[in-house]
Amino acid sequence: MNTRETTVLIAEPDLDTQRVYRQRLIHDPGIRLIGICSSMESATSLLLQTRCDILLTELNLGQRDGLELIHQAHTEYHIPNIAVISNRSSPKDILAAIENGAIGYIVKTETNLQSIADYVRSIIVGGSPISPIAGRVIVKTLQNRIENEQVSEIQGMHSSSVPNPLSPRETEVLHLLGRGMSFADISKVLGISTHTVTAHIKKIYRKLKVHSRGEAVYLASQMGILSDR
Repeated sequence: MNTRETTVLIAEPDLDTQRVYRQRLIHDPGIRLIGICSSMESATSLLLQTRCDILLTELNLGQRDGLELIHQAHTEYHIPNIAVISNRSSPKDILAAIENGAIGYIVKTETNLQSIADYVRSIIVGGSPISPIAGRVIVKTLQNRIENEQVSEIQGMHSSSVPNPLSPRETEVLHLLGRGMSFADISKVLGISTHTVTAHIKKIYRKLKVHSRGEAVYLASQMGILSDR
């Protein structure tokens, strides 16, 4: 894309915004604006006639939703780079745009539309222009997804009655850990050295794939290892 002009198509119904986009892009070297469309129908009609490297779209396209245009451009016309520049900023819209094929999301109220050329150049070099509010939504969604997967994994281990991977001695050590005992206390109760206690705990962490006392006790409880103690 860097060895020729990058072709850009914009779907934006507001005439004042269209004027800003045209002024900022029309004379920019390396960028060729092939059209600014006011509706989804005119955008898809132009996509039937020519190919573009980048599609920038508002989500409010009259009686049609820009999400529909994103999906169609991504699945039918195989546009490699689609980004949203929209007044809509709800988590539902942001996630729907990304899920339908958008690689960037700019919220108009958070940005200066004069920077439209910067967004295009960011995409050209492989970037994804993201407004702070959109970035926060994406990060929180990923965090929630990871947390849900971890909970599901733990619940799955518990419900499927996973065999205890720990030896009887390691289980005993873990039980004492769960009671809040120090390494020294555990060594006295079991009549073993603190070095041996440390070795057992390292094995427990490794087998349960955890990194702390709390994680080990919680996971062991979920798995039923400590339920009978």
